[in-house]
Formats: sequence, structure tokens, C-alpha cells
Amino acid sequence: MVVQVNGRARLGGTIHATYLIIAVRSRRPLNAATIAGLSRIFVPIGALALLLSEILLVAACFLVVAFLILNVDPTVFLFADNGLLRIALAGASILFGLYFQDLYGNLYVKSRVLLIQQLSLAMGIALLAQGLLGYVNDGFRLPLRLMVPACAVLVLALFAWRVVYSVFVLRVVGAQRILFVGMCPLLQEMAGYIGAHPGLGLQVIGYVDDGNTPAGPPEAGRLLGPLSALARIVAEAAPDRLVVGFAERRGQMPIADLLQLRYSGMAIDEASTAFERLSGRVSLAELRPSEMLLSGAFRPRTQRLVYQTLGHWVLALILTILTAPLLLLAAVLLKLSSRGPLMNRQECAGLRGRPFPLFSFRLAGADRRNRHGAQRFVARWRLHALPHLWNILRGDMCFVGPRAERTEFANVLTERVPFYRQRYAVKPGITGWAQINTPPEGPEDTLRRLEYDFYYLKYFSHGLDTYILVHTLRELLFSGAA
Repeated sequence: MVVQVNGRARLGGTIHATYLIIAVRSRRPLNAATIAGLSRIFVPIGALALLLSEILLVAACFLVVAFLILNVDPTVFLFADNGLLRIALAGASILFGLYFQDLYGNLYVKSRVLLIQQLSLAMGIALLAQGLLGYVNDGFRLPLRLMVPACAVLVLALFAWRVVYSVFVLRVVGAQRILFVGMCPLLQEMAGYIGAHPGLGLQVIGYVDDGNTPAGPPEAGRLLGPLSALARIVAEAAPDRLVVGFAERRGQMPIADLLQLRYSGMAIDEASTAFERLSGRVSLAELRPSEMLLSGAFRPRTQRLVYQTLGHWVLALILTILTAPLLLLAAVLLKLSSRGPLMNRQECAGLRGRPFPLFSFRLAGADRRNRHGAQRFVARWRLHALPHLWNILRGDMCFVGPRAERTEFANVLTERVPFYRQRYAVKPGITGWAQINTPPEGPEDTLRRLEYDFYYLKYFSHGLDTYILVHTLRELLFSGAA
């Protein structure tokens, strides 16, 4: 299967190595923006197989219960009374509930009691969604006499399937075997990342190199032989994929062997592309000035920026109206619980580096552990960030984008960090790709966050924005206290 987007293919399809010039590829998207954005998010094969199997399981449970419970002919309900659409909407809400519980991120069942609780909460989310659908259009809602028994059956069915999948299926599926061709710092980092994330379903079986470079880390496996023996080593080791990367690109790559392997059906990835899909970051060490200057990869199209600004402005207006009571509540709680000014106003760098005032409610005490009562409640539900909606309405920010940095810090980083100025190609965001991939108060450094920001710039799309917003909502609802 070949999945091509912007001239590159994602990890999971066949990726043509950048070094192998087989055909001239256009950089224009080949898919719709939403599909293109979501396709660049690496999904382990185990999680994808589980999702597809549970889609079938949910549909089967609803259909079986419909045939057993309904007094009318089930075919009439399914085809003449929008039954299939109703089941599809109910099933989608259940799958969203499972995603919100992070049940597709944690595939192994560590606690069966916790799994029952999570599945029950997912069914509660689905029942709540059915209630909201009833207010919008009662014709989209499943009858309670069908929905409630189906949810009860699904809790048992999903529980049993998750236990079986965790114990048996994941072992049968096994890890995807990767062979490194060459050895460079990026491959070393990639090997370490795979070793630290066993849930990805990947295994590095070794590497092929002429021995002119330092030995790889333990996670990269052992040296299997020289580059001249690549064809023989591939035949013996039977890897699922090759990842090509050299510290020095000239005169080392076995192009003839790689071409022969590629034509025979072997999946071949270029190191930087595979690393981006795997980690969600653009390696600054591999980023070349020519790629930044000559390609359009890090310059989002003006049309998409306009659509993002308009869409987020409308969403901010709606949320401002809906959250006005919460805004007032947060203001009252903070004013009663602490002295001093209610609002914070910081000058931050925005689009193209232009400064703008960032508004937020002031939380007393920089250490979250010292917050109590109203302060902790406001911080837990991020109510102190509600004034950011005003920044979106002013046109300073969007919901999704790089983190808004204070002007004095941004000026220093622009002078000291290569390519840092490029992050101003889009508006800063309340949330973003770097924000959801790094802890808000963690040890991640500026360069690591910049790598995430560049990934967002390179693959900027409405689909990626939607994924970030859904992920942020999940974290807001189910994360621990702030």
C-alpha cells in the first residue's frame, strides 16, 4: 500500500527514500486537507487493528440487540426508519468515549476493574450524546429500549474482547521488524525512541553499515554486516521495513541494491521522514537551510490560514457567549480568594513577530501545589485562560498554534536559535502540537518544543487542528488536578 501526501508517504505505507530519485513528485496535497492532516499522525498497527475490530463489534452488538428487542420488523427500522444512521451515530459516540478514556493509547489491560469503569463511563458519554441528539432532532436518537440493553451488552463484549486482545492478539500480531541501513545520530535517536515506547509495535532487529561510524546504541541491535551484503542480509533477516540514513551521504548508499529491494516490494523509508512520522517532531539537526528557503513545507498557504482564522473566530464567539457565566464565576472566585489585580496582561510575539497583549486571569502563587480552594478549582478547569477568547476575537491568536512566548524571551530566542523566526508564520494558539506533546511544567527544552512546532508548520491542516482540539478537550476533562 502506498500512501503519498505532499510528495512524502507516512510511516505505515511504503515510503520512497528521499535519496532514491524514482519519479518527480508534486508537493501539492493529493488528499483532502482533513485526511492529509490526520494521516500524518503515527498510529501503531495494534491500535489501528483494535479500532477496526471494535467498530465491527459495536455494530454487531447493536444489530443483534435490535433483532432481539424490537417488536417491529428490524429491517423496517434499519432501512425505513433511519435505523442504520441512528446506530452509526450511537456507535461513533461510544468510540469517542473509548478514545476520551485513552483506551486506544493503552492497549494492554493492567486492571480489569479499571477497564470496567472506563467502559461504563464511555457508555455514559454515549447516553449523554443520545440525550443531546434528542434535543436537536429526535429522529437521530435510538429508542431507550434499544440503547440501554445494547450498552449493557457492549460493556461485557468490549471487556471480554479487550482482555483477549491484550493477552493473545497482540502477541500474534507481533512487532514490525525494522532494519537500519547505515547509522547516523538520527537513527540512534530513533532506536532509542522505539525502545522507550514498546507500545508502538516496532522492533529494530539490527543495522547494516561499513563500520566507519561509531557503534549504534543497544536499542539499534547488532551490526549484521557491511553494506555490500545488504541483499543477503535482507533475505536472511526478513525485515518488514528498511530505514536509510547515513552520517555522510556521498559515496555510501548502495543505490543498486536499494532499488532492487524497492522494486521487489520492500518498504524503504528515509531516516528524517520516518523519524518525523514516528515522533511527531522535525529534527533540527537534520533541517537544512535549503529546505527552509526553497520549499513551501514550512509556509502554510494563505488560504488555509484565512480559513483557520475565520473558523476559530466563529468558534471563539460561540464559546464566549456560552462560557460567559463561567467567566463571571472565575472572576468572582479569584477576586474573593486573593488580593491584587484580577487580570494579567503580558506582551507576547504573534503572527510575523508582531507584539500583542495576552490576557488571562491572575492565579495567586506560581506553584500549583500551593493553590487551594477557588484557585485550585479555577486552575483545574483552565478557567483562568478564558480571557484568551478575547485575543482570538481580536485576531491575535487562534485556538491551535505554537505557544505564545513573551516578547523579551522571543527576541532572545530569535537571535540564538536557528530558524526560530519561522514559527511566526502562523498565529500562536491556546493549545497546539507542542503543548499536547510536552508537559506544561515539564523539563522539555526550547529546542524540543520548536521541533514540535516545526512539525505543525510542515503538516499544517484542518485535520491536524481538529485532532489537537479533541486531544486537548480529552486532557481537560480527564486529566488530574492542575
